[in-house]
Amino acid sequence: MKKLLFLLLGTFTCFSQSNRFIYEVTSKKDSTSENRIKENFNLDTTSDNIAYYNRLYYVNDSLFATKNQYGYKGYKLTSFLIKKNNSNEYQNYEYIGDVNFYKINEKVGQNWKISDSTKAFGGYKVQKATTQFGGRSWIAWFSKDIPIPYGPYKFNGLPGLIMELYDVKKDYYFKVIKSEKITEDYKRVSLDNSISRAISVNQAKLDQLKLELYDNPFKYIMNGRLALTEGKKLELEDGTILTKEQLKPAEANERKKIKAFNNPIELDKAVKYP
Repeated sequence: MKKLLFLLLGTFTCFSQSNRFIYEVTSKKDSTSENRIKENFNLDTTSDNIAYYNRLYYVNDSLFATKNQYGYKGYKLTSFLIKKNNSNEYQNYEYIGDVNFYKINEKVGQNWKISDSTKAFGGYKVQKATTQFGGRSWIAWFSKDIPIPYGPYKFNGLPGLIMELYDVKKDYYFKVIKSEKITEDYKRVSLDNSISRAISVNQAKLDQLKLELYDNPFKYIMNGRLALTEGKKLELEDGTILTKEQLKPAEANERKKIKAFNNPIELDKAVKYP
């Protein structure tokens, strides 16, 4: 990892520089299963804002820049976060599986307890800190050598970049695996497209929308808001392919899948499905 991160040394005297930190995220999204999902997320820090998003968006933008096409096979819409540098609010762009993104503005901070414990991580000296957040107990390891007060997801406020983070049950584990400079010509086209059509809601409304989607998982096709013409098929995230006629019989299985994802990062915001 030291070779991947060597460009970090000496580059953070100026906060206007644009840098990207890539986190490997291992998560257990179903508390009843031992299965874990491994994904990569980008944390972009620029003079305007920070953005935390699934690296699939970056890959999609790169594909468009080189081949002028979107939507490679592994691409999918996921939730992401933006925070402007002149604001203490996060804009949380939630994708819940329908045709829209929903935006929630919220002030987020953690009350950290910084320990004297240190260790080596990727060639850096990192220091331990703990906090309670989202209904979980968290342990973070941050580096003062990289004086950026952010980390993955909504974690912030430490005197250095969070290099490693996990909850005590290890349901969620984040670690920096690489860093890179953000080129001047890079544009977050995929994110900007999602931001432009996002609908502002509060947490209660978002929970209501999730329950409505649980009650009627394919309502946006059934009511015509998302077209599925005769002969066309819908591919679900797990690879299941359905015709329009197969949607109604598949609802029970789709509800089962929605209900299984009951272990979000912020556990205290888990929706209580029937």
